[in-house]
Amino acid sequence: MAEILWDGISRGYMPPDELKVSPRLNLHTRGSSEVDPITYEVVRNTLLNINLEHGQTIQKLSISPITMLSRDLQCALLTENGDVMCLGPFLLYLGNMQGLATKWILENRSEDPGIEDGDIFMCNDPYIGTAHQQDTCLSAPVFWQGELFCWVANTVHYSDLGGSVPGSFCVDSKDMYEDPICIPPLKLVERRHLRVDIQQLFLRQSRVPNELVMDLHAAIAGINVARKRVVKLIESYGPDMVKSIMYRIMDAGERAFAEKLSLIPDGRWSERVYTEAACSGDRGIYVSQVNITKKDGCLYIDNEGTSPQAGGINNTFAGFLGGVMAAVNVMLAYDLAGASGGISRRIKFNPVPGTITCADWPAPTSAAGQYNMPMVVSTATGAVAKMISCAEKPLRREAIGMPDVHANGGCISNGINRNGYYFVSMNPGMANASFPATLGEDGFSSSGEFFVPGMEATNVEENELTYPLLTLYRRHNRAGAAGAGFHRSGLGVEEAWVMHGTDRFNLEIYNNDSFAKCQGLMGGNPGGRAFFRVRKNTNVRSQFEQGIMPQNMDALEGEEIGVIFKGPRIVIGVDDIWSTNAPNNAGYGDPLDRDPAAVAADVADGWLTAKEAEDVFGVIIGEAGDVNAESTILCRGKQRALRSGKDGKK
Repeated sequence: MAEILWDGISRGYMPPDELKVSPRLNLHTRGSSEVDPITYEVVRNTLLNINLEHGQTIQKLSISPITMLSRDLQCALLTENGDVMCLGPFLLYLGNMQGLATKWILENRSEDPGIEDGDIFMCNDPYIGTAHQQDTCLSAPVFWQGELFCWVANTVHYSDLGGSVPGSFCVDSKDMYEDPICIPPLKLVERRHLRVDIQQLFLRQSRVPNELVMDLHAAIAGINVARKRVVKLIESYGPDMVKSIMYRIMDAGERAFAEKLSLIPDGRWSERVYTEAACSGDRGIYVSQVNITKKDGCLYIDNEGTSPQAGGINNTFAGFLGGVMAAVNVMLAYDLAGASGGISRRIKFNPVPGTITCADWPAPTSAAGQYNMPMVVSTATGAVAKMISCAEKPLRREAIGMPDVHANGGCISNGINRNGYYFVSMNPGMANASFPATLGEDGFSSSGEFFVPGMEATNVEENELTYPLLTLYRRHNRAGAAGAGFHRSGLGVEEAWVMHGTDRFNLEIYNNDSFAKCQGLMGGNPGGRAFFRVRKNTNVRSQFEQGIMPQNMDALEGEEIGVIFKGPRIVIGVDDIWSTNAPNNAGYGDPLDRDPAAVAADVADGWLTAKEAEDVFGVIIGEAGDVNAESTILCRGKQRALRSGKDGKK
C-alpha cells in the first residue's frame, strides 16, 4: 500500500524542512550584518504595529459582530518562506495555520499559476491551513524590486458559507462532500485586480452574501494596508535592514522560549479530555489527548490516545497544531507581545492521523470551531500547565487551569429580522467565558477565553440593534463547587433572551452538556456544566405588559423542553425563552487549602452560601459572616479523613 503523504490533499499538510519552491520565484533572504539597537527597536515595534493595524482595519470595516467585537480573526506577518514572525491579539489558534497555508502556496502555486506582486490567495481548506471552512484565510506576498520579501495574512470567520445548516456548522455531515465548499489556495486578487469570478464563487455559497462581501472586502483592505506599510518601512530603512530585524525578532523569540524550557525538567506530560456526541443524537464518548515530551531543549507533541475520526467533531492537523500553539503561546510566550514566531523552531509535531484531532480526508470539519478547536486548546492547556507546574518558580506561576472544552454559552440562530431580511446570528459564548484559576491567583470573571486576548462580549444593546431579540438578563454564575480550588475559577455568565420584532426565529447550534468537561488542575475542582435551556409558551409577554422584566425562567409559566448536547433545530415562538451558560472554568489546587478569608469574602459577595462554603471548602462561617477558625480546622480535618478512608467508614 502506497504511503499517504502529509500533502494537504489525502490528509493534513505538514511542511517539509525545506520547501520545494519554483526557481522562477526569487526570494529575498539577505540581512544586514550591522543593526544598532535603536533601529532594531523602531523597526521591531513598527512591524508589530503594522500587524495590529492590519487587524484593526478589518474590525473597522467588517459588519459582522463576531469580527468587529469578538475578534474571531487573526493577522500575521510572515517571512519570505512562510514562517510566522508575529501574531495579533486575536484568536490565537488561527495564526500558525496561516503559516501552513502560506507554505503550501509556495510549494504548490509558485510554478503554476505563479506568485506575483499584488496577488492575494484565498484558502478555506482545513486540510491545508484553516480550522474549518468558515475561517477563510487570505495570504499575500510583499515584493521588493522583483523579490518576494515577506507575506501578510489574515483569517476571518465568515457568517455562512453554505452547507446543510445556516451558519455552516454542519454537525451531521458524514464527510466533506456534505460540508460547506472547501477551497484550496487560489488567486482572489491577481496583480492587484480583484477576480470577480472567484469572488462570485465564494459569495454564491452563502445565505447572507451581502454581509459576506463586506467582510471579504474588509479582509482585503487589511491585507492592502499591511502590505503598503511594509513597503513604506522598506523604503525608509532598506530591505536588508528590515529583513535582518525580522530574522532577529524570531531569534530573540527562540532564545526567550529556550530560557523558559531550561527551567523545566525533561519528562512527558499528558492530558485527556472526554467529549460527547459525534453527531446529533449520538450518545458516544470520545477522547482528545495531548502528550508533550520535553527533551534536549525542545518540545515533542503528539496526540496518541485520541479517538478515531468520527461524525462531525473532527480537526485536521492544522487545527491540532493551531490549538496546541495557542496554549503554548499563552503560557510560554506571554512576554513576546505576539512576536512569538521563533518558538516554532523548538516544537516538533508527530500526530497520529485518522483521529478526531488529526483527521484524514474526507472527514468533515465544519463544526470544528464550535466543538473540536476549543477541545484541542483545552486539552493542550492541561498538558502544558502540568508541565509548567513542574518548572522552577519563576515559570511555575504561569500555569493556568483548563478552559471550556467547547464554545459553551454560544449558539447559532437564523430567521427573518424586523426589516424582512434573512439573518444568520452567531452569539459567541466564549466572549463571556471565565478565566481559569492559576497557581498564583483566582481566575477572572467573564473575561473571555484567554486564547482570544482582545475578545469582547457584545453589548446587550448592540445585540438587540443587530438581531430581532431582547435580552432578559445577563449575570454571573455562582461560585459553588464548579471551579473551586486553592484558587478558584472566575465566574462565567448565564444569559437569557426572547425574540422581538419577528415571527421567525430558529436555533440551529447549541450545547447542553451531559457532564462537566474541563478538569481541575493539581486537585482543583472541574469546571461547571454548560447548559442550554428552552422554555416554551411562557407568560413573558404578560409580564412585560405589567412592567416586569423576568429574571428567572423557572418562575414563568410554560413548559421546558428537553435539550440534548447536539440536537435538531429548535423553532422559537413569540412566547418562548432560551438561555445559555458559559460555565465556570477549572480550579487550581485543593479547595480545602483555600484561604478561609477568601471563602468568607465570596459568601459576603453572594457567590457562595454558608452551606456551600462548608461543603466545598470546609470553611465554617459564623452568623456575623466571619470565619470560625477552630470549627474550620475540625471540618477540614474530617473532610480529609473522609477522602483517605481513615474515618472508619466505607
